[in-house]
Amino acid sequence: MSGKSISEHGKETLKWIQREQRENGLGMVESTKVPDQNALRFLLRKSDVYEPQQGMIKSSVEPEDEESCISEFPDHKPWVWRTPKPKKKGDVPEPYEFLSYPDWNALSNAVAEALRTMGFADAPYLHDGYSYRKMAGGALRRKMIGTYSKEEMLAELKFKEDMTDEELAKFEANIDNVIGEYRGKSKQVSEVLCPGIVYYPKDSSFSVQEKPKKEN
Repeated sequence: MSGKSISEHGKETLKWIQREQRENGLGMVESTKVPDQNALRFLLRKSDVYEPQQGMIKSSVEPEDEESCISEFPDHKPWVWRTPKPKKKGDVPEPYEFLSYPDWNALSNAVAEALRTMGFADAPYLHDGYSYRKMAGGALRRKMIGTYSKEEMLAELKFKEDMTDEELAKFEANIDNVIGEYRGKSKQVSEVLCPGIVYYPKDSSFSVQEKPKKEN
């Protein structure tokens, strides 16, 4: 029989629960899968874990000593940081913020509605400086590469360049052609649409570069 106290068993079990709920993509764990049921009951009495729904448990406290890369990034609770597994040797996957389905009430109405109707292979939804994707168990979020979504960039051009509706429609058609051409291709390529406009296929964002000032 182990000489560890119930408190020590509780700490170990709490770390297991925190790790499991982060890695399984659900944000919570089936209570029957917890290896140490005595420790689980101890944690429930202490309110270190709780039952968000019947048969499921979730940590109510933050990790004391997170061994993963999470501590290297900003804490945007209830979002948590995850790093995908490398697809091949030498890959260095980009971490992303993950929000499980049960925590979607933290999303703005616009983002939540876009994600609900989104397919897993659809282009990301860009909003307020972030790109959002639907994935198994919840949502993925990263900082946008560019500055604007397509709609924001077109609005910016119309304002700055004083383009007519006809000119804007023609330019939007050109943008849609480029997006279609690069869909499914290399995610690391940026395409200059015209002087000053850059498209990033990785998250479908755009940048508008400042034109050099003319010397007098």
